[in-house]
Amino acid sequence: MKVSILGAGDISKISRYTKLSEEEIKKLIEDLAILLVKKEAEIIIVPARDIPYEVAKIYKQNGGKKVIGVIPKEDKEYGIMHIQEYLHISDEEINIGNWYDLNGKIAAQGDYAICIGLSAGALCDIAMLKYHYKYLNKTTKLFVFKNTISKPLHKELEEDLKGNLEYITKVSQLKRLLK
Repeated sequence: MKVSILGAGDISKISRYTKLSEEEIKKLIEDLAILLVKKEAEIIIVPARDIPYEVAKIYKQNGGKKVIGVIPKEDKEYGIMHIQEYLHISDEEINIGNWYDLNGKIAAQGDYAICIGLSAGALCDIAMLKYHYKYLNKTTKLFVFKNTISKPLHKELEEDLKGNLEYITKVSQLKRLLK
């Protein structure tokens, strides 16, 4: 099983806009990472300063088998210098072209996509799933930790996700849903 991890770039942003403390968010990240190790999942992330990287660190510390780093190595506009210090976390790298390609494809790289918190990039990742469902027959199931976002996704976006979106609040719920 492959799982794409999406999320905010800043834990403090989640605690500012939700009822969760930074400690509760860190515990959620830890519990998720350990669950993914137990499920023998491979995880897919953008190796950058953000929640997916934190999940990957704990995942590897607990014996996780593979972190796949999706990296826009050909990007001429933004480059990848700002993520250089995070690339070491990857056991395997996928060159996905540029940042626009990355945001359009990372969520759909997994059998499942899990989102903790929102950012502009995570929102792009989620929105682009529509086209993977519609034109590429992808079936990536999206789980969003509802307690890590300020409000549910817009109804228009939920409709575009064609029933592949499920809101959860606890890792124990996710444990039952991952096959």
